[in-house]
Amino acid sequence: MTRYFTLLFCVFFTAISPLFAQENLQQRLERHVQILASDSLEGRGLGTEGREKAIRYIENEMREMGLQPFQGDSYIHHFDFKVGLVNLQGKNVVGLIPGTDPKLKEEYIVIGAHFDHLGYNMAADGTKTIFPGADDNASGVAGILEMARLILASDEQPKRSLVFIAFDAEESGLIGAEYFVNAEKPFPNEAIKAMFSLDMIGMLSTVNTLELKGWRTLADAEELLDLAQDRNPIPLKGTAPLIERRTDTWPFGTIGIPSIYVNTGLKSPYHQPGDKADLLDYEGMAKITRFLTGLTLEMANAETLEPARNFNAKVAVYGKPLKFGAQFGIGSSRNINETSSYREFGLGAIEAGLYSRLRISRTFELAVSTLYDLNGSLIEGERFRRHSITVPALIRANSFTSEDGLFRMFSGVGPYFRQHVRQRLSEGAQESLGPLVELSDQEWGISLQFGFQVSRITVTTEWRSAVTQPFKLPGDTEIYNRNFRVGIGYEF
Repeated sequence: MTRYFTLLFCVFFTAISPLFAQENLQQRLERHVQILASDSLEGRGLGTEGREKAIRYIENEMREMGLQPFQGDSYIHHFDFKVGLVNLQGKNVVGLIPGTDPKLKEEYIVIGAHFDHLGYNMAADGTKTIFPGADDNASGVAGILEMARLILASDEQPKRSLVFIAFDAEESGLIGAEYFVNAEKPFPNEAIKAMFSLDMIGMLSTVNTLELKGWRTLADAEELLDLAQDRNPIPLKGTAPLIERRTDTWPFGTIGIPSIYVNTGLKSPYHQPGDKADLLDYEGMAKITRFLTGLTLEMANAETLEPARNFNAKVAVYGKPLKFGAQFGIGSSRNINETSSYREFGLGAIEAGLYSRLRISRTFELAVSTLYDLNGSLIEGERFRRHSITVPALIRANSFTSEDGLFRMFSGVGPYFRQHVRQRLSEGAQESLGPLVELSDQEWGISLQFGFQVSRITVTTEWRSAVTQPFKLPGDTEIYNRNFRVGIGYEF
């Protein structure tokens, strides 16, 4: 009878032990977030004592769980940088799990999450508003700490070396990650076979899926993913072979390292005082942590870990070189003579059509539009209306591009061609010009454009000046069409 109850207890304990382990993992994840997002850490902003507390906390966690220091006996990777006129010192916190294979241990997988946030605002009346940064990005830091703990406690040890990094100064422009990439290290960047950035992983129950943007920059991506799903299944989306600009994947991806942005979307009140620890889904974070742990072990123990054959760092980072979109514009059109008093009032003009743009370099691109264009002018108060197919071809140069690549300002110049498909003179206009006037079927000119782009939306102002005449007046008077447009475009 005793043996029966002993056997029953063992079966029962075996069945519920994963639940206890899951509960403990959830508790640890929540503890990390509660501490890192607490008011005493002042939003982990640059120059705050709260940021220093966060660094000490992460360093102590790495030491206590058994991660090895990255260089020498220190977990801190120091770097100096400047924000405005202020010189600052940054501190990445870095721990290492050495690989067990004599050869593969010289290859590395980086698992990172930035720990810094926006700090706090101080009002004139002395009221302090803290930005806790629970989802962004205490959740990611908690994730990498617990991934390291699970791997260290596992019987399955990685053949490749694993580097766990809590990046500093991400909110200031991915500075900590960039300095790590460019710094002298015990290994070259070529030895880094893959990189993860866990950035905002606390809202799984809200979005129901985990995004792994950039996953398909790896060879054997689907096979590795299937193996990880067999271990700890989780709903996935967004594995496109593109490098995310807005997180620490960017500095790694720009030098050709497969880099994966792990996130649960932007559903939390990130960058707001409401991004607090009590809003996060810790059960979901535990699922994500277990899944990523299994995925990392599959990668660390694979025979080979290489970029996808079709992985092109420029395409992955900057997107496809050729892009298409639709645009719409409104403005005015009129005929003038620069050397005489002939200057007619304008008519309202409207255009719509498609455009393409071909990236030539990081600065320059060729933008070509095909537009149905309603334009014309007044002639002594009478209407001269044209329906045209207009094709501007502009060389555009970026004058400013944000760090995340989502905003840019540009200017462009180039020729345009206009084929008139219908031209109509009112009776009064016909009388003014005379019965023998010949209307030109085509027009050539120069376009000058200024604009900006936010994500997929483009706003432009454009001036078009014809160098050919719409018709010929008696004598030496030369008439040219002038156009102004304000346009909006959407990129597919």
